[in-house]
Amino acid sequence: MKSVKSAKYLSLILLIVFSFFCSGCGNIHKTPDGAVVAFIVAAEQRDMTKAWNILSPDLQTYYNGLGEKMRKSGRGALENEIAKISRFRSVKKDYSIQSDSINSANVNIITIGGPTHLVETINIDGNFKIKDETSLKNLLSSITAEVNKKEGY
Repeated sequence: MKSVKSAKYLSLILLIVFSFFCSGCGNIHKTPDGAVVAFIVAAEQRDMTKAWNILSPDLQTYYNGLGEKMRKSGRGALENEIAKISRFRSVKKDYSIQSDSINSANVNIITIGGPTHLVETINIDGNFKIKDETSLKNLLSSITAEVNKKEGY
């Protein structure tokens, strides 16, 4: 009898823990700053699939055009740009991410002792994505500590 009660309590505890775990699994792309953070993590991990999926369709089209000129895919062009970063800045130590007070779809990346970079996002079907080439360049320059100097591919 005691083992049956223990099994019920254990099952109940596991169910509660599982529900807390799943409630924290919301889509991070539901907010502009979440999309920016997700892109930064993908770039640091060199995960081009995740990074590519955070780009707006217009920005993907831009990279596809770059890739065609270099005989690569759009993802290959994005990968090339991210591969130039040899060392990333540390969040909290080197920069902070803040939602823009005027336009909620914009995110400001404030480098400590340096400039503020504006990253525009766009809501597409409930998920925020990096809007355009300028925003991505601002994002990459704000998180880059050191760059490899190399020409093209």
